[in-house]
Amino acid sequence: MNYLSPKIEGVTLFPPTLNRIDLIHGFNRIPLNPKPFIIGFESHLPRGFGVERSSFFAFMRRQLLSERCRAIIPISEYAKRTFLAQHEGTPEHSDLASKLIVRMPSIIVPQELPVKEQLLQPLRLLFVGNHFARKGGCVALRLAQMALAARIPLEVEIISKLEVGRVSWTDPLDSDFFDPYRPLLDLPNVHYRGALPNRQVIEKVRSCHFVLLPTFGDSFGYSAIEALVNGTPVIATTQCALPEFIKDNENGIMLDLPLNEKGEWIYLNSPLRGSKIFHRIHAEEVNRLAEESLLRLEKILNDPQRFHAMCNNAHATAVKHFDSRIHDEFWDSLYEDAILKPVTAYASESI
Repeated sequence: MNYLSPKIEGVTLFPPTLNRIDLIHGFNRIPLNPKPFIIGFESHLPRGFGVERSSFFAFMRRQLLSERCRAIIPISEYAKRTFLAQHEGTPEHSDLASKLIVRMPSIIVPQELPVKEQLLQPLRLLFVGNHFARKGGCVALRLAQMALAARIPLEVEIISKLEVGRVSWTDPLDSDFFDPYRPLLDLPNVHYRGALPNRQVIEKVRSCHFVLLPTFGDSFGYSAIEALVNGTPVIATTQCALPEFIKDNENGIMLDLPLNEKGEWIYLNSPLRGSKIFHRIHAEEVNRLAEESLLRLEKILNDPQRFHAMCNNAHATAVKHFDSRIHDEFWDSLYEDAILKPVTAYASESI
C-alpha cells in the first residue's frame, strides 16, 4: 500500500483465496482480511506517520485490538518502548500492552566461526547501507581521511547507492551538505563498490575486520546481525536496539550519541533539518564519531588478541540471540497457541 501513498503504508492486502490459511504472520503492516494474525514490528505500530489523529489510524488500531490479532511482537525492547509510548494515555493502552511478546529476529547461524586473518594491517572496515548519511557513511569517509592523515593503516570499503538528504529522516535538507564528503570517495584507502548482490556483500562481511554502522537512526540494524553471525565485530552507535546486543569492547565498539528517553538520537526528524544550524550539528557529530572510532581502532591495531576475542564473542552473541534453532520451537508453539488458545495464555513470555 505504501506504493500508493505513504499515508496508508500501515496496512497490507492479501487475496481472498487464502482459504487454506489458518494464520497470517505479518511484519510492520497490518493484514486486512478475515484471517487471524500475529504481527511483528521494529518501531511504531500502526505505521501511520502524520496521520495519528485520523479515522484511518483509529481503524488500524482497532485491528490490533480485535480478536483477530492474536499477538503483537516487538523485535526489541526499543520497539516495545516505542509502542508503549505511542499509545500512552489512550484507553486502549493496557489492552494493546497485554498482547506484547518481545522476540528478536532469527537467522541461520554457521556452526563454525569463520577464520579471520591474523594480520590486522591494514585494518579493513566495511560500510553497507543505501541511506548513506543516515547509517553513518559520512563518518566512514571522515574516518578514512583521518587515518590517512595520521598514517594509520586502515582501509574502508563502501557498498551503497549513496542516498542522502530528503530520502532519510536524519540528514540535513541542504542540497550541498554532502559536497564536502563526495571527494573522499576517491581517497586511496577508500574503495567504493556501489550496490552489490547480497551474496557478495556477505562474503565481504566475512572477510573484513569490522562492519561500520555508526548510524544516526536505525530501529534495529540488520547489517549488524549479519556481521555477528559471521564473527565480525561491529562499530555502532548507542541508539535504538543496537545496545541490546552490541556490547562495547566485547563484540564491537559502541559510540555514544545524545539520546532521548526512547533511546533515539535527539535530532531525529528535527524541525531544524532545513537550517544551517542542523547542517553544522550533523557535521560536528560526524567528525566526533570519526575521531572516537579512529582512537578506538588504533588501540585494536596494537592488541590483536583483543580483536580475535571480539570475533569469538560476536559469533557467540549471534548464537545466543539470533540462531534460528532457538527460535523455531518458540514460533511453532506460538502459531499453534494463536489458533487454539487465548492471547493471555502466552503473552507474558519474551526473549
